[in-house]
Amino acid sequence: MFRCHPLPSYLLLVTIILATSGCGASLCRQDQSAALLRLKASFHFGNSSALYCGWFTSTLPSWKADTNCCTWEGVTCDGTLGYVTALDLSELCISGNLRSPDIFKLTSLRFLSLAYNNFDATPWPRPGFEQLPDLKYLDLSYSGLSGALPIENGQLSNLVTLNLSGLHLKDLNLETLIDSLGSLQTLYLDEAYISVNPTDLVPASSGNKTSSLKELNMWRCTITGGHFDTFLTNLLFRSKLANLVMLGLSDFDLKNLSLYSLIGSLDKLQNLYLDWHFALSIDLAPLLNTTSGLKELRMWRCTITSGQFDTFLFDSKLANLVMLGLSDFDFKNLSLYSLIGSLGKLQNLYLENVNISASPTNLPLASSTNTTSGLKELRMWGCTITSGHFDTVLTKHPFLSNLIMLDLSVLNLKNLSFYDLINNLNSLQKLYLCAVNISVSPIMSVHSSSTNTTPGLQELQMTDCGLTGTFPSWIFHIKSLTMLDVSQNENLCGELPEFAEGSSLQELRLSGTKLSGKIPESTGNLQSLTMLDLSDCQFNGTIPQFAQWPMIESIDLSGNNLIGSLPSDGYHALRNLTRVDLSNNSISGVIPASLFSHPSLVSLDISQNNFTGNFLLYPNISSNLASIDLSNNKLQGPIPKLLSELVGTYYLDLSSNNFTGTVDLSFIKNCKELDYLSLSYNKLFVVEEDSNHSYLEYPFIWELGLASCNLSSVPKFLMHQRGIYDLDLSNNNIGGHVPDWIWGIGDFSFSLNLSHNLFTSVDTNLSSASVYWFDLDLHSNKIEGPLPLPPMGTYRLDFSNNRFNSSIMPEFWSRLRSADSLSLANNSLIGEVPHLICNATNMEVLDLSFNRFSGLIPPCLLKDNDRLEILNLRSNNFHGSLPQDISDQCALQVIDLNSNKLEGNLPVPLINCHMLQVLDLGNNLIVDTYPEWLGVLPLLKVLVLKSNRFHGPIDYADGMNKQMHSFFPELQVMDLSSNSFNGSITARFLEQFKAMMTVSSGALSMYVGIIKSAAASPNYYRESITVTIKGQETTLVQILSVFMSLDLSNNDFQGIIPNEIGDLKFLKGLNLSRNSFTGRIPPRIANMLQLESLDLSSNQLSGEIPPAMALMSFLEVLNLSYNHLSGMIPQSSQFSTFPEASFLGNDGLCGKPLPRMCDTNHTPSSAAATSGSSKELNWEFLSVEAGVVSGLVIVFTTTLLWGSGRRWLYWQVDKFLLDVLRPWIRGLLEVKFVTCKHA
Repeated sequence: MFRCHPLPSYLLLVTIILATSGCGASLCRQDQSAALLRLKASFHFGNSSALYCGWFTSTLPSWKADTNCCTWEGVTCDGTLGYVTALDLSELCISGNLRSPDIFKLTSLRFLSLAYNNFDATPWPRPGFEQLPDLKYLDLSYSGLSGALPIENGQLSNLVTLNLSGLHLKDLNLETLIDSLGSLQTLYLDEAYISVNPTDLVPASSGNKTSSLKELNMWRCTITGGHFDTFLTNLLFRSKLANLVMLGLSDFDLKNLSLYSLIGSLDKLQNLYLDWHFALSIDLAPLLNTTSGLKELRMWRCTITSGQFDTFLFDSKLANLVMLGLSDFDFKNLSLYSLIGSLGKLQNLYLENVNISASPTNLPLASSTNTTSGLKELRMWGCTITSGHFDTVLTKHPFLSNLIMLDLSVLNLKNLSFYDLINNLNSLQKLYLCAVNISVSPIMSVHSSSTNTTPGLQELQMTDCGLTGTFPSWIFHIKSLTMLDVSQNENLCGELPEFAEGSSLQELRLSGTKLSGKIPESTGNLQSLTMLDLSDCQFNGTIPQFAQWPMIESIDLSGNNLIGSLPSDGYHALRNLTRVDLSNNSISGVIPASLFSHPSLVSLDISQNNFTGNFLLYPNISSNLASIDLSNNKLQGPIPKLLSELVGTYYLDLSSNNFTGTVDLSFIKNCKELDYLSLSYNKLFVVEEDSNHSYLEYPFIWELGLASCNLSSVPKFLMHQRGIYDLDLSNNNIGGHVPDWIWGIGDFSFSLNLSHNLFTSVDTNLSSASVYWFDLDLHSNKIEGPLPLPPMGTYRLDFSNNRFNSSIMPEFWSRLRSADSLSLANNSLIGEVPHLICNATNMEVLDLSFNRFSGLIPPCLLKDNDRLEILNLRSNNFHGSLPQDISDQCALQVIDLNSNKLEGNLPVPLINCHMLQVLDLGNNLIVDTYPEWLGVLPLLKVLVLKSNRFHGPIDYADGMNKQMHSFFPELQVMDLSSNSFNGSITARFLEQFKAMMTVSSGALSMYVGIIKSAAASPNYYRESITVTIKGQETTLVQILSVFMSLDLSNNDFQGIIPNEIGDLKFLKGLNLSRNSFTGRIPPRIANMLQLESLDLSSNQLSGEIPPAMALMSFLEVLNLSYNHLSGMIPQSSQFSTFPEASFLGNDGLCGKPLPRMCDTNHTPSSAAATSGSSKELNWEFLSVEAGVVSGLVIVFTTTLLWGSGRRWLYWQVDKFLLDVLRPWIRGLLEVKFVTCKHA
């Protein structure tokens, strides 16, 4: 955090050069211009494999012939003669070599930076740097160059600053380098390789000469050919580094060197930074006899090998310290009071992950708690207070009252009062409380008058603090406040206040809270606002006008419920605007074309809205616009041809719109910065009409989305790519052989999606894909033959829905050691699944369903794999018993073994699978009793045991009754059909299914169809189940959580159907057919108003059909056939839709749709009253009512399918029908029935 960076020195030197070079826009000399153009021609740009390439790279488009080179990017000239004096080519992703002599023809160069590129590690050009006698500043850091720097014969002798960080210079001796560059004052060797071999030293005559070096930084430097502690001790002894003012070292083992000796030997040293696994001694040395001039000391994650570090800190020789930074020390016996008090000049104290006491008992004078220290900045990030009451120190004592900055982030301060803190530290200007776990909101009890107690507070950050309740408006009104950040407090609510004029707010961050309401118009009073982040809140209403904030730089209103449209102009007045994110709202209208011409705008994200109209661009497109995301809108028309003018854009996403027409991919040749492009899911015809086959002119793409683009072949320009890590060509019409060259275009991590195409063949060995992480999706093609061998780095593999038809070679399984997801479903694969599959210890999703695999299920899948979440072996020929040994750490969410030949008992250790949601063992040969013990699984939602050999009663034994309330708490689908269960169905059996009695009022979720899994791409897994509903076997995929079904059909159940069956009122399907139930149809079955399918056929039920069943308006399929029912069939509009087959085999039933009519004197089972009675039940009237209700349901259902608020509306409709209409209609029926009876 406090690492010294060379940038300030760089800027100072550049400023001096520019100041002495005039305005920097003089007329460039022709020879200088020509040399620069030849130099550019020797470079290759945009090599994405370069380790240090950044997001924003350039190809130097301003470097053009017949233009003034003094105005070119990275070029500075002197003010009179037109010579180039400064050349900055850093961070351009340049590859190639420096053999071209042209760079050394710029003989007036004083500043040269080639940092952060990827030059070849070739020998340095000779002759070379001796031609640059005026060079003062040279930055070659992370440039890829290596070897010995040419410093002989006085080359580079005038250098003042040299940066060789990140270079391999193992043949270059450090002391030789220092001695050879006599004018050198600043040297950076961060992460460099360099030698300290004493045999390579310069002659002894120069060995004791003190160097001019003032700053030396060796952060994570690798030393070759010697011991650095011996080398450094030698240099200190010979006063070689006596002029050092700043020394930065990290990752060195200096256990033989004392910190006292280091400081004492460097009299001029003011700044000492020792970081990261640095080992040294604190043993007292005689060299330090006077007070050191050291002003800044940072020891970040150091190791003290001997001596007492706390004693060292209290040494008076450190009395001049102004800044002290310490991390990862255990000072549990050291008092914060003592530390601050002993260092009288200390102004800045930075502690990170330090254990320290807040008790004042260690102070010589107890009265010291009432003194005031000179400390200005205190950071205690992640520290632990071992004793004392730090909250009291902060809120009651004046000891820290001079603090200007206080950072207590990631500190446990449960008793801290925000109100007392800001009142006690009244000089505070910056307060950071990120992730401070405060049990009671620190802002709940503060009064509005508190604005007067914080006159100087400028920055307040309380990110992720667990704040709750309503956010007080007075904090917004602190006039001095420039930055307020309370983001990521998910339970913080309230509304934005009215803002008064004169506010100093510059940055307002409220993202990730529950703040709601409209964004007030008074936000226009925030005239100093530069950053506004209200993302992922609950704001609604019209989107505010940006033009009201003249200083605005970044606007993020994403993830809200904002509506309205964007104004067509007025953006160019916002000269500082760089970022706009309005994604995931409901904003409509057209997109202003002027946005894309804004000169300073860098990033524009308006995805997931309702924008319509054409995508228009003006000719003056901004070259600074780097990121554009218009995805998931309703844009239409053609893609503008001016897209080729987006020369500065690296990210372009136009996916999921309604764009039409033909797009020629060659347009991207002009977009040299482009590395992300998605045109997926439109109505486009993407073609490649590059007649010149100039594929090398295309930019290096990292991510390319062309899904559903009507492609008929793989774009050929991809053949010349080498750095792609995400390529999506799915849902196209590409056929034939998958091109072999495609396996070589990835780099390190490669995700390739070729699913839903017409490919017929693929190479049988994909080992040519030399990547470390490989995600391959070939599902839903027509590929035949043996299964191809994936590369060793495969972590996701989907070959499902093809025509692979052979056994699998053992080598296939051995190449999946790193895999976490494998799907081979819906092929014709044969053979056994070997134990080798268990070597994939990271496997989370395994789907081998719908093949012809045979043999035993490998026991290790359930025994040894504690990461497996999805196991689908459905519809194969596996036989034998289920594995009985299941891991205690079982993580399975889905087990689907349906349609195999498994036998034996259910393994009781299944109860170890606490995350299990779906268990489908249907259509096997399992022999067991009812597994009531499965009811302890807290998340089980689907249980399918159909078509096995289960037997016996399903009622609980007495020992289980006490725990009945906790059994099957989430079960929504149960299928026990086609077994040999017997006995009766009791009320207590039905009462356990609480989830079938209620529906959560929250958003509808998926319980099968989308199972969350880190391995399932793209982060979901589609699981299906097969149920018998509406008289047919139906496979259900992606089922809403409101779907519920109970199937006990085709067993040997007897006795009555309990009336409590009607309490399962949210069932969609109920099947009790082909049993031996007796008695009447329970009247409360009419409570099941959500029921769509009811099958009670082939039982021994008697009596009448309950009249109230006429109100079951959602009932589409009814089967009461082959019972002993009697009386009139209810004559309602709903019952009139059922065919005659629904009532066959009941000799006592009469009325439509049966041909047998009822006697006029027959007591009507449908409650139809006698003719002429003024109070008779009018079924025609009820039919109209039911029809109206049904019509409303249809309308609302249609709205559900189309509208964005379908989830909320669905719940409201259900609630209305259940809570309002049902009691009213039932009351009406009761009145009319009573009237008819008395009549």
